[in-house]
Amino acid sequence: MSRSRRASAWLLSLLLAASLAGCSGPASDGKPPSADSEPMEISVAFWDLAETMAQDDPALKLLEQKLNITIKPIPIKIENYVQQIQMWASNGQLPDIFSVDAVNSHYYKSWRDRGVIKPIPDDLSAYPSLQAYLSLPGTDDLKDDGKLYFIPRQTYDSTDYNVLDRIVAYRWDLARQAGITREPETWEEFRAMLKAIIDHDPEKKGVRGLTSVGNLLLGGLFWLYSSPAATSDGSGSDFKWIKEDGRYIPAVFSKHSIESLKLLRDFYASGLIDPDLPVTRGEMARDKFAEGKVAALILAGGAQNLDVSIYKERWLKLHPEDTSFYDKVKLLKPLPALDGNRYHAVFKTFWSESYISAKVDDRKMARILELFDYMNTDEFKEMRRFGLENEDFVRENGRIQPLDPDASVMTKYKAFSAFANLLDWDGMFKLNPDYVGITPEAREAQRELVDYSMRETRKQAYEPRLTRLSTPAKDGFTIFDSDDMIRVMISDLPVEAAWQSIIDGYKEKGLDRMVEEVNARARELGIE
Repeated sequence: MSRSRRASAWLLSLLLAASLAGCSGPASDGKPPSADSEPMEISVAFWDLAETMAQDDPALKLLEQKLNITIKPIPIKIENYVQQIQMWASNGQLPDIFSVDAVNSHYYKSWRDRGVIKPIPDDLSAYPSLQAYLSLPGTDDLKDDGKLYFIPRQTYDSTDYNVLDRIVAYRWDLARQAGITREPETWEEFRAMLKAIIDHDPEKKGVRGLTSVGNLLLGGLFWLYSSPAATSDGSGSDFKWIKEDGRYIPAVFSKHSIESLKLLRDFYASGLIDPDLPVTRGEMARDKFAEGKVAALILAGGAQNLDVSIYKERWLKLHPEDTSFYDKVKLLKPLPALDGNRYHAVFKTFWSESYISAKVDDRKMARILELFDYMNTDEFKEMRRFGLENEDFVRENGRIQPLDPDASVMTKYKAFSAFANLLDWDGMFKLNPDYVGITPEAREAQRELVDYSMRETRKQAYEPRLTRLSTPAKDGFTIFDSDDMIRVMISDLPVEAAWQSIIDGYKEKGLDRMVEEVNARARELGIE
């Protein structure tokens, strides 16, 4: 898609979302939950749910009452959620519903083939709102032998918006105090800004350079320099295939990838990356950034994550009444790659999936489908976006008016807001001017970044059909490029030697055989 058409699509999506936000109602676009159904407990493993449900949440309680269910949260840690779910699957202890980024992985295929997960019924006519959600473009491509074994949790309706899935925030206030007068637009300028902040240390805190809320986000910045299609969601099974020298290969193994790794090593060896980055996790990284102990931070979740987890939950506690956060913190725009073009990270239009354990009986399955059905109604969407009527908003002339424009539904109803992501991320509405989950300043920063990306970036060509392709060698093959980047970054070996050692390790695991099988299958399918 051309840049002008992408920009037009971006504008059209905002106009459409705005029109939906202004509708009177809540509309009952799905069948109402069964008022006379028996009470039922549903266990759910979902990030942050157990912790947030420790506090009373009126919105979640209202949901439970409406559906006559009790949500039983199963604790799960973001640090090892995949291993935890694999262990549950092995010993028969899966909760009723769980979410994980498993599609294309060997363990997903194992769960499917062993009957560990329940397929979604073909006939969803009793659940019209869920049926509408699962009729979105691309869903049929996720089926195996005509069956869908999970609910994809949509982020955006186009990968153009994946620019928001890996953002870099930097301390512009510290940069200006260090003598920087121009926001960075190239790798050289970004490098110079980090060095100036570290050298001048304006607040005398021993400030360090770049860090991240998690290692798997690192590639979302550095791969863009020389091998943009190598960006990965961290699952190990979403690697993209590009055609290079006449054959398809995983983009991470492109001959150009080495330049991204050299750039990463240069940043690290020059002291521009926090040496603690390999062991830094979410809360620690956010604290460091808010406290001025690091100059820049890679995070996921777009401007909303920055606005809630750093500005509202940290900055305002450190600097009460200081509302100039977005004058002091800026978002890095996509930088020119080695070939002169600008790219943004590309993943899928959904991130992770919700699964239903095969252990649930037919009665519970029906209630779970009823829950997912309700979560795609206008009534539910209104509550997740605006809160509770007469408590958080009122209707005036058919439009929703927040009672406190500065209040955040996500902060006020943390458990409900976490649970609401079980079906989808509601990403497109979060780009809407009527969305009250972020401050106007955050919305403007987000709009500026998206507009710039729509106008200036492109995507490296890759063949998405090959990511879903199944071959004997590919089905069990995983590429954890974020771990590999860390190994290269901290290694004492030259970059070329460190990277070759990693490639050799993948070859021992069947890389060459996988590439041969995929190319042979691509030829059979007429994929050129």
